[in-house]
Amino acid sequence: MACVASSVCSGQPPAAQAGSPASMSLFKRTVNYLQGAPAAEQADFANAALTELAAVYMAEADLARSQVASKKGTGQARLRGWSVAVDQYAGQLLLIMDDVDQGFPVFLRAAQNGPATITVADRAVMLGHPRPDQQAAYEQRVLNDFCSLHDCALSAVGSAEPRPIPATASNVNPRWTFTESGSVCANQGLEVQFDSIGNLSTLRSICKELAQETTALAGDLAWQIRHGVMIDWDELAISGTPGRPEHLVRLNAAGDTVLLTAPLLYSSKNLLQDIRPWLAARATAAEPATVRIDATDYGWR
Repeated sequence: MACVASSVCSGQPPAAQAGSPASMSLFKRTVNYLQGAPAAEQADFANAALTELAAVYMAEADLARSQVASKKGTGQARLRGWSVAVDQYAGQLLLIMDDVDQGFPVFLRAAQNGPATITVADRAVMLGHPRPDQQAAYEQRVLNDFCSLHDCALSAVGSAEPRPIPATASNVNPRWTFTESGSVCANQGLEVQFDSIGNLSTLRSICKELAQETTALAGDLAWQIRHGVMIDWDELAISGTPGRPEHLVRLNAAGDTVLLTAPLLYSSKNLLQDIRPWLAARATAAEPATVRIDATDYGWR
């Protein structure tokens, strides 16, 4: 990988090099802020959180039912009992949502360690995913839903000055150059060196997918920064979300994440680490970075 940018080749944006990740995630800061927010905002957050949680438990019940046939005896009975109990719990969540819609007060509480809690009409719900490794993905979906309705920047404590918003991934158009030694595609300073020009349709598809995924990720990172999230660029890591098409990019030890569909980034080992300088420059609107990667490092042929 080659990098040409004086301020970001370390993978750190200028404003964050000396900082450390915030001790509290944007999700928890949002819950804290909402404790003193207007009732309508609290209700919208409760509906977003409960809707996502009900969907999670319904999916768990469906999974349990699909596995019944593979078990015998007590195993089948246990799965059936679990699926019934989970369905009933999801139904209770829907009833609590009805209470929210009818105007019952919403009380929110963020725990220092562990999931936040919503209480409506004396019924408390812990906003915890039944699979702990998917808690961050759940919280990010709730934030995505809620922040599409309200300005979540209000909960961003100590956020930096507003920064320009990077271009979206909807109309990326990588540029190509061809030489005797191969070809290069480039998008906003991120360049991919291919060692040939054969099977050009496949190479174009790879390049377009990479441009879309990286541009989308840079935009999501910029959104997080505008909302006060401190990104630990050295610790960026991507993982899958079981049973769903999205991927989760971990941003810091506080638990902040980005949720997006990025199959190429996920399947290409070390790619996310290799493009950190480019991501940092794009997300922070710093001095543009030119980063060139070699397609053969990721098995792209």
